[in-house]
Parts: sequence; structure tokens; C-alpha cells
Amino acid sequence: MAKPTYQDASLMLQIAQWGAATGLPKANSFLWSDKFESDYKEFVKKYPSGTDEYSYASQICGWFETLGTLFKHDLFNRELLFDWLLVSGVWDRIKGFALGVREEAKEPKLYENFEAMAKAQT
Repeated sequence: MAKPTYQDASLMLQIAQWGAATGLPKANSFLWSDKFESDYKEFVKKYPSGTDEYSYASQICGWFETLGTLFKHDLFNRELLFDWLLVSGVWDRIKGFALGVREEAKEPKLYENFEAMAKAQT
């Protein structure tokens, strides 16, 4: 594996800043709270589209999908990424939502890079 570079670290910090600027910490707080519902049908019953909670889950999936796309194309150092984030843990927590949205949208590619990145970490 290639050793992370200063350029890799710079990209990591830019991605972290982007997440912070878009409210990702608040979304993560919801994800790890007792309020989060891992079953998609129960989730949308409790938090339908348009609620803050639905937006938080979508935001997390979208942010990790972006990272997954960079990872897929070898644009983000694997060693640095997996040292920084527990991608597989986040996927395990939110996969019910992600897979439910994918199925409902009838779009098999939705969040596929997030899922593949999580599988690569395990």
C-alpha cells in the first residue's frame, strides 16, 4: 500500500471541513442516538421524507457515497481513509436506510460506492 502523502492529508482535511460545513456532525449525532431507527419501513414511518431526520440519513449516505467514489477510483489513500473513519461501522448502522431508499427508487447503483467501500474495510 502507498504511504499517505501531505496531498492525501490535505484532501482528507478538505473533506472533513466540507462535512462540518454542511452539518454532518449533527447528522452523525442523530445516527448514533437512540432515536435512529435502523429498519427502513420503521424509519420512514417515524421520519418521512422532508423531515430533518430523513435529511440527516440522506446526508450521511451522500457524504459516504462521495468518499466511496473517490476510493473506487483510487483518488483517496486507502490506508489513510480506513485509519480515519470506521466506514463499515457507519454502513452497518445505516444500511437499512440506504438499501431501503435504493429499493424504493429502483436504482441499484444508489449508494453502491459507500457499500463497496464498507465491504473493503472489513
